[in-house]
Amino acid sequence: MNVTTDPNSFPPSPAGVFAESQPIVKRRTPGWVPVIVGVFAFVIVLAGFGLAAGDWFSRNSEMNLLVTRIEASESSMQQTQDELSLIFKEYPNVETLTEPEKEEFASKLKAAAAAGNERVAAAGAGVLEVVIMPWHGHIAAGKQAYIIHNQTWQDYLSASAKDPAELLVDQPKIDSTFMASEPLLKRAVPEPPLFDLAERVDRIFIEGQPQPDGPTQEASLRGDR
Repeated sequence: MNVTTDPNSFPPSPAGVFAESQPIVKRRTPGWVPVIVGVFAFVIVLAGFGLAAGDWFSRNSEMNLLVTRIEASESSMQQTQDELSLIFKEYPNVETLTEPEKEEFASKLKAAAAAGNERVAAAGAGVLEVVIMPWHGHIAAGKQAYIIHNQTWQDYLSASAKDPAELLVDQPKIDSTFMASEPLLKRAVPEPPLFDLAERVDRIFIEGQPQPDGPTQEASLRGDR
């Protein structure tokens, strides 16, 4: 009796059956993954917004303090001009003064200039102490420009405290440093501004403009003689 060797006559093996009947399984992304990704993206955006908002508020706070100190500096300069102006009005005719009166006049001017120099120097120190973050370049530039202006006033008053004749000499450097600080301080105002910063900076330079009658930003007191 011959044994059949036709392979097709054998029943399929169990492995073959499994291979033919096993369905293809598609892997699905777990439902929580998109949620996690969305939350992570939201946190990133929120953190970025928070950092931007925090930096904006920081700029406004720095600028507010800087402008407050500059306002105090301008006030000290104006007070000094007013005091010197009053002294000049006490002695309207310098040419007719006696020698003792001239000495008294000069002494008062020296004292007022010295007192003014102390006030302006103290106000300048206040401006210098304002802390500006390194990446707030516009505010730092405005601060530096005004410090130069304040120092120019100190130099002027220091010289006048030694020789009152300096009060009657044109001081173009005072005016030029004042005007040079204007565009830098205006550029330093954050957008949008808080604390009425834009208006206050504008007011500093409107009130500091030379006036036709009386003391000016140039510190020329010849109009009060």
